[in-house]
Amino acid sequence: MGKILIAGGIKGGIGKSTLAANLAVLAARAGQEVLLVDADPQETTATWAAARSEQRGELAPVTTVSIIGRQIRDELRRLSEKYGVVIVDAGARDTSTQRAALSVASLLLLPFPPRGPDLWTLDAVAQTVSDVRSINEGLRAIAFVNRADPIGSDNAEAEAAFAEHGEVIEAAPVRIGNRKGIATSHLMGLGACEAQRPDPKAVAELNALFRYAFSISDAP
Repeated sequence: MGKILIAGGIKGGIGKSTLAANLAVLAARAGQEVLLVDADPQETTATWAAARSEQRGELAPVTTVSIIGRQIRDELRRLSEKYGVVIVDAGARDTSTQRAALSVASLLLLPFPPRGPDLWTLDAVAQTVSDVRSINEGLRAIAFVNRADPIGSDNAEAEAAFAEHGEVIEAAPVRIGNRKGIATSHLMGLGACEAQRPDPKAVAELNALFRYAFSISDAP
């Protein structure tokens, strides 16, 4: 059975879709059979996949499907028998779709910007994780700073906020910077590593997240 990773949270605009697509590309480039699931009614990941299909040249194969609703639980179980890795771009709210996906997932990825209203949702996110663990004891949740500042204390202060929920949410030792290369490549249906002129810092940061997330999801 393949591993199921969810890029989730309960607030939009935090970079879930971009990160899910990049992790899927990196997994495919590492030789994994990858399925990327768009579980967000906004269909950002489906739009990315459509742009990817128009690209010329050899790209890592990332199969993408859309699944919304409580049936996602059974669908993920079925599909994880076929694919080595299933990555789900969850919606921007605490929906029945996201909870159903979390009930069969091994890892929840929680990107947070280093300041603002997004961090105010930490209590609610921690409660959601606790609720889901009543039926999925093995679910792990990792929070990390996305669109990190190049300087200043806000990144560290966000990570300190993660630590306050350490019994439920783990603070990942990675940060993803606010990189133009990540956003630009995503609009073209690419991962940051597939850009014509990849941003080496963006690629290194995403690789660090990929290695950490997959090592965590392999752990018992």
